[in-house]
Amino acid sequence: MQLLRERANIHGSISHIDDVISQAQATRAVLGSQKALFGDVQGKVKVLSDKFPIIRSLLGSIRRKRSRDTLILSAVIAACTLFLIIYWLSK
Repeated sequence: MQLLRERANIHGSISHIDDVISQAQATRAVLGSQKALFGDVQGKVKVLSDKFPIIRSLLGSIRRKRSRDTLILSAVIAACTLFLIIYWLSK
């Protein structure tokens, strides 16, 4: 009787594993199609930026703003971490 229950449990586990693997494969396929789509969009934006210098300057300003935002966020995280360490050491 215990062997039958163990067999049923193993079968259920295998079924769950198959479901997870199929979900992972579906996710991989969707991510692959998104990668191709973003690659196409990036190529079109590059062609447009080559044709129109105003678009190129706009993209450059967006990149600069994004890098500045990243630096500010990094500084805030570093400050919070430093204050947390100081707080722990003062206890």
